[in-house]
Amino acid sequence: MDTEKIKALRSKIAIPLSIAINLLKENDGDVDASVREFHRNNMNTICRLAECENEIAEEYYLRFHYDIQKAIEGINERPVCIFAKVPDKVMNKIGFVLWAKNSSLDKYKTSKNHSIFIPTDDFGLFIGEFRSALPLKHPYRDRTQETFDIYGYNYFDNMTCRQIIERIARMKSRDIYVEQYLRDVIKWFNDKLRYAECIVIYGNQ
Repeated sequence: MDTEKIKALRSKIAIPLSIAINLLKENDGDVDASVREFHRNNMNTICRLAECENEIAEEYYLRFHYDIQKAIEGINERPVCIFAKVPDKVMNKIGFVLWAKNSSLDKYKTSKNHSIFIPTDDFGLFIGEFRSALPLKHPYRDRTQETFDIYGYNYFDNMTCRQIIERIARMKSRDIYVEQYLRDVIKWFNDKLRYAECIVIYGNQ
């Protein structure tokens, strides 16, 4: 790796050596392209976690001098409207049904659906994140779930889900359709985790 290019990149953006090397490798040694890639990845992370469009992410990213956390906090102070829809007869499709569960769910008033369906291939983009979170203690029973069951029920507590969503939000993608899909999934999780004790994932493989 050209040390001069590494120095040039790190003079433009304050990043660790390992990240600079990876960016240059991904962009064939092009310093300017690496800078653009770095900022694009950061804004994608902001869009996913703050549930906003690119224009809003860019505005706050620049306003807070490229600080991701401050940008997200600034955006989250704005009023947000969130909607989620569920396909009809999801149990007849192959994939995973996800829903929010709370032992006192009746006290939560919401017009949003508590569940969504994700086809197998789409869920496969991040199923590894859920698998790696196991084993976990079952939230309502005296037992531990050791492995992810693609044929049945999987329970993930609120805190674990938030950690998984944080990792999904940092996934890289240049596909605009995958990017929008990840944002929609994260938006649903963030909405439900405001009140859910856990998220249930049912596989109907």
